[in-house]
Amino acid sequence: MKISVITTFYNGNSYMASYQKMMIANEEKLQQANQKSGSDYSMEVIIVNDSPKERVALHAIYASKKNWFVYNNESNLGIHGSRVKGLSYATGDYIVFLDQDDHLEDDALLTFLQMASHNEHKVIVSNCNFQTKNGTNLLYRTDYQKNRVGDYEVYLCVGTQIVSPGQCAIPRVLIPDVWKENILKQNGADDYFLWLLLLGMGIGFVYVDMPLYTHVYTGENISGATEQTDASVYEFIPYLRQCGFMEQDEVDLLERMMHYKADFRKGNLVTKCLLSLKNLDIFVNNLVFKKKSKTPYGFNR
Repeated sequence: MKISVITTFYNGNSYMASYQKMMIANEEKLQQANQKSGSDYSMEVIIVNDSPKERVALHAIYASKKNWFVYNNESNLGIHGSRVKGLSYATGDYIVFLDQDDHLEDDALLTFLQMASHNEHKVIVSNCNFQTKNGTNLLYRTDYQKNRVGDYEVYLCVGTQIVSPGQCAIPRVLIPDVWKENILKQNGADDYFLWLLLLGMGIGFVYVDMPLYTHVYTGENISGATEQTDASVYEFIPYLRQCGFMEQDEVDLLERMMHYKADFRKGNLVTKCLLSLKNLDIFVNNLVFKKKSKTPYGFNR
């Protein structure tokens, strides 16, 4: 069983030394498992260079590896376009879309493949360390939250529960054409787009209660830029209406949730109260989720 790690590179040479070290450590864990248990785990690294004026600087030992590939975009394609390009070259059974500045534990890929071997055609989702300017927290801290990592209704009423596809192993054959063919121009929510498609198709998510991934805070992470990620969501909503994987009332709920939260963030107290009364079902769902998950933070809160 093979896993492909696809990374979009953008002016990222300052991250390459730690990235290389991380990938080699993961490959060593796979090789050790194969020697010990007779498994047949392997990996490939696919780097898509989305900064045409900058060459990806890999140490010679990595540049010459047969399972490491660098593809250079002739023009800037953005995160979604670059991920799809990397996917077109991938040969792994499972895909991890990893950002250049984020971190996987040494045994992350091994754990993903071990879980996948017992959960065919499921998305494997690990816990993660989530860095902010105020420190680092576990993303999922309560059983309530962990049990809703793949809860479709939560994704429609509250928002995506996955901070990055770097904490996931996705079966390659299940990634739908509608995601590959409708490239978002706005960076920030192509992963949310993918999760909604998979959940709408009835694909299950399996949770691994280990922080295998760290979402590193750099001060520039797109996932923290709320207005940009909102714009990216608004861009993919028409594709959800056309694809047939979701009911129209489900897409309506998602769109209403997004507008409610965007307007809520900008409103004064009176406006917030009126918006919440108008969207009482969404307000109650979010209030219950916040109370039971016992967390003041989240992605697409």
